[in-house]
Amino acid sequence: MTTAQSSRLGIEFRSARKRVLLASLALGIFALLVVPIHSTFIADPRALTHENYVWAACNLGNPLPLPQPICPRIFAGESPFSVIYALVIVPLLLIRGRARTMLTIAILSLAFVLVQVIAMFYPILPASPFPPDLNPHLLPSPLERAPATCGLVMCGIDHTLFHLAQLPLLLALAFFSYRAYRAVRGESEHDVSHPDKRKELTDDSGKSAPSS
Repeated sequence: MTTAQSSRLGIEFRSARKRVLLASLALGIFALLVVPIHSTFIADPRALTHENYVWAACNLGNPLPLPQPICPRIFAGESPFSVIYALVIVPLLLIRGRARTMLTIAILSLAFVLVQVIAMFYPILPASPFPPDLNPHLLPSPLERAPATCGLVMCGIDHTLFHLAQLPLLLALAFFSYRAYRAVRGESEHDVSHPDKRKELTDDSGKSAPSS
């Protein structure tokens, strides 16, 4: 591999890394804003205070024990997890984002894609984890609106669109993370194949080892 090729890989890595950060910020901002906007302008206020809705919105997929009215008016369902992943975890990983880190982001983002797809259709799954006293007839179709129970988590099509909108951003995260991973691997292989340059290869642990 020539020096020009190595330089090209370095530019490709930085470009892909920047796109990972932009996609992550876009995802985090979307997840941070969509619930309060929906709660303010679309959701039925009665649904937001109904015990069945509050239980579903604040326990299903929600990793944080948030009190009312933060949950479900500001955070609901998986939105805190999306915000934490996109605005905290990914940027922190990118600080020292070399090969393994970029591959980790790609794998985690693909796992999130699977979660979003499953979440879109949870009302029609055979064993949804709802409390026994939740009326099954309250669960809306993923492709229809249910005004009587319209909070984002149980509003049918709104809930489906919430998860669907995250898929392109998560796929972009996975794609550009993998491109960055391939680029940094290519740089490392170039350095190893040119011992006369005596470059240092930096691994994810932050330790440096001179190339032989």
